[in-house]
Amino acid sequence: MRIGNGTKLDALCGEYVLGTLRGAARRRFERALREEPRVALQLRYWQALFAPRYSKMIELQPSPQGWRRLERELGLARHRAPWHRRAAFWRAWAAAATAALAFGIGFQLLRPAPEVTPLLEIAQLTGKVDVSRVTARLSRDGRTLELSAARAVLAGPAQSYELWLLPAEGGAPVSLAVLGSLDARFALPPGQVGRLRTGAKLAVSVEPAGGSPTGAPTGAVILVGEITA
Repeated sequence: MRIGNGTKLDALCGEYVLGTLRGAARRRFERALREEPRVALQLRYWQALFAPRYSKMIELQPSPQGWRRLERELGLARHRAPWHRRAAFWRAWAAAATAALAFGIGFQLLRPAPEVTPLLEIAQLTGKVDVSRVTARLSRDGRTLELSAARAVLAGPAQSYELWLLPAEGGAPVSLAVLGSLDARFALPPGQVGRLRTGAKLAVSVEPAGGSPTGAPTGAVILVGEITA
């Protein structure tokens, strides 16, 4: 797009000489200097007008009122980039975003690490069939149980493992969890917290997918272990 003649060209030449034409607008003007003889000729006129007689004045920093008067008289507002295209706006936005990110990272680093609840071994579950040995560990508050298998054991596509508590005082087995793997960590049902104590046992049975349909073991019991702690 050619810059053309008239007041627009004069305004651009004036801005260029004064050094206020910057960024993409300055690069377009310099390209026009090479491609449009009229632009180069008009710029030489402005350069001759400003130098050398006014060179010392140009070195001075105009007052804000002076800049506003120049902008008004030269019609520079017509050539000002929209706010969302100004480099200063994006530099400020990037600085603010960087500061916010740094603050967020620093906040995360300074936050105390969450307390890890220690687990205590309470039982070793074993069986007669070729199934991995499973270690049962209980959190100090008695609310979280972890099963760790010596090797990975997964239930079949139509099966689930179900963990049962055989109470120390006797009575029917109580379901604690339905599992797809013998490696698991889960919260105990609230009603069973405090019942995993010495004398009780843990057992694992093979049930249909989703667990026992009767509320009692229906499949083969493959692992059993007595709670000793």
